[in-house]
Amino acid sequence: MIRTVLAAPMVMVAAAFALSASAKVSLEEAKKLDSVLTPMGAERAGNKEGTIPAWNPNFKAPEGYQPGDRYPNPYKDEKPILTLTKDNFRDHEDKLTPGLKAMFKSYPRSFKMNIYPSHRDGGYSDFIIENTRLNATRSEVVSGGNGIENAFGGSPFPIPQNGQEVVWNMTVPAGPLYRKSTTHDVMVYRNGRHLVGRNTVIRLTPYFDSDLDLKTYEDQELPLLLQINLSHTPTRDKGKSTLVHEFLNRDENPRAAWSYTPGVRRVRRAPTISYDTPQGLGKIRTTDSSYGFNGNVDKYDWTLLGKREMYIPYNSYKFEQEGVEFKELLPKGHPSPEFMRYELHRVLVLEANLKKGERNVYKKRQFFIDEDTWLPILVDQYDNRGTLWRTSLQNTINMYDLPGIQRRTMFYFDLISREYLANEVYNRATQKPVNEDVKQISYFTPGTLRKLGVR
Repeated sequence: MIRTVLAAPMVMVAAAFALSASAKVSLEEAKKLDSVLTPMGAERAGNKEGTIPAWNPNFKAPEGYQPGDRYPNPYKDEKPILTLTKDNFRDHEDKLTPGLKAMFKSYPRSFKMNIYPSHRDGGYSDFIIENTRLNATRSEVVSGGNGIENAFGGSPFPIPQNGQEVVWNMTVPAGPLYRKSTTHDVMVYRNGRHLVGRNTVIRLTPYFDSDLDLKTYEDQELPLLLQINLSHTPTRDKGKSTLVHEFLNRDENPRAAWSYTPGVRRVRRAPTISYDTPQGLGKIRTTDSSYGFNGNVDKYDWTLLGKREMYIPYNSYKFEQEGVEFKELLPKGHPSPEFMRYELHRVLVLEANLKKGERNVYKKRQFFIDEDTWLPILVDQYDNRGTLWRTSLQNTINMYDLPGIQRRTMFYFDLISREYLANEVYNRATQKPVNEDVKQISYFTPGTLRKLGVR
């Protein structure tokens, strides 16, 4: 029996959520990815009320867009169809996460949600679609859930059989091979004061290299991803950098991490870049809550609770418009509702409960995962007393040069301290096309950290 812990009933899809121990699905089952399911495993059809549309793979970027341009908003003329406030949110709480309901209660005078028409526009590259289809019949969970094998180039489990497979889809969402971006982090304290950081992230994901295939990827024992983070501001962090190597099987190849500190001019191994170690400005984000969830899955039992229709951040182009000061965009308590956009979408609900004998600052986590992207758009985190402590929201847009819906700014809210972090804010960033001027694997070494640190 599937445990229901949320107030609203779950809509179960037996074919997708059967609690089978088998990882791979049959060729016949996989054919659903070309019929009733999208290539990523979502339902192609809209809902019966017409409030969620059918998947539209034929969407084109707005006319005049060129890779490297700021992503134009194709829905800029739309108006909200509903606004939720402290006065009416309880009438719609079946479509709200516990975290969002807590935001209304914490900030009754200022928090609101503008609900816009829903869109499911756009798809992914032929490479990602084809490999996701192949993964459906070959990918397997190994090492007690702490690794996968026979996966490459797409979502590992587009027709998931259990919670472990869903967490791997969430951990390995479809994305670019290479991306370099310089963005801002903004820590907003209880009194509205800002601490602003500027960082460059250089990320290579060999898992999505279209010049490879599964056999080559596995024979060469290539990593899932390699990432360098370089801090420019605040002044106390200038020149600090980290390097991470991440693999698909975290038991056979644990995460390798290094850090460089200008004061000592040395590169050191960084074993603390893992699990619930606080990271970044304000230290309210743990390593394993980055991007929703990050790192080893071994400390938790993962249970897939079902599927629901919920209001989630989506098509967040307005939040990235140029010329908006951080004080206007990010006031105390939460980002300005005027720049946020929410839509009704179907989400998978995944619950993680800390295993007996394990330690983490979060005893329970609930993930609300967009069916079209496998991105954990909303995440609720509970302390060791079972109290809702922190909640996270993730903005998304269609990155036309990938193409595909991708994560953008993520917000980490502490409901106790009433502070929040806006991680990777793009409205002051210079746009660069993805998969351009790709760095080689040999670039992602401790020696590169040292060179970057002395510039």
